[in-house]
Amino acid sequence: MKTLYKNIPLILLLLLTASGSSAFAQNKFRIISYNILEGMKTDTTKGKQDFVKWVKSENPDILALQECNKFTQKSLEDLARSYGHTYAVLLREPGYPVGLTSKYPIVDVQKVIDNMHHGFIVAKIKDLNIIVLHLSPHKYWKRREEIDVILSTIAASAQKERWVIMGDFNSLSPLDKENYADGKYADRLKEAAKKYSFHENLVDGKYLDFEVQKRILEFGLHDTAKEKATGNEPRSNRIDYIYVSKDLMPQVTKAQFIRDEFTATHSDHVPVIMEFKDKK
Repeated sequence: MKTLYKNIPLILLLLLTASGSSAFAQNKFRIISYNILEGMKTDTTKGKQDFVKWVKSENPDILALQECNKFTQKSLEDLARSYGHTYAVLLREPGYPVGLTSKYPIVDVQKVIDNMHHGFIVAKIKDLNIIVLHLSPHKYWKRREEIDVILSTIAASAQKERWVIMGDFNSLSPLDKENYADGKYADRLKEAAKKYSFHENLVDGKYLDFEVQKRILEFGLHDTAKEKATGNEPRSNRIDYIYVSKDLMPQVTKAQFIRDEFTATHSDHVPVIMEFKDKK
């Protein structure tokens, strides 16, 4: 009996340590943004089971999707349930809509398509203010107009903190500017413009445009993959981002691209994942 009492402090310490470790694990919050290429058309399995298996393996709390082609609100809900997300929102059914799925209720939803090429979703999940977007793929000046709408939406909101803005921005970051110094990417865009007359992705037909991302950074948002990459760092030609507001950035523990066997074959984009410590 004396031995038991003697060991009580040690037992309590072990219990507290285990409890603390469990609480920390529960507080890790995962968000993924992924352009799935025309409704994940490369997954030909019934019910997109390859995609479902991959999402389950990554286990995000929130999944932002671009190019949800041919989905309906109901079919997106059904797909989301199959990988453990009870809640889902689709921007619209025709075209190249964005979508949002979550383990937690998605509330205060706004669907914005006016003055936008594809559009964006604004919503609240837990205490996070979320924007999922897909900017114009064809015109640099249109992307500038679109990002001004999005940043103005944030500025006009009563919610000033805990913002997560993610998706396919179709634009280059000035933080990556040195990656394009050889001019090869600009040459590729020039060739594309010759083939597709509606392409206007170069300023004056000559110069890469960094203005969209410059405006985002000057607004005070943080490029998580650039600041917190822990492997699979950003590379040249990246156009997919997860940005967060200044107050949320200190809680971000990891942000990177997911490069694996599935993502190498199922889309022309690479998904971005962010993890942060959820205090609530």
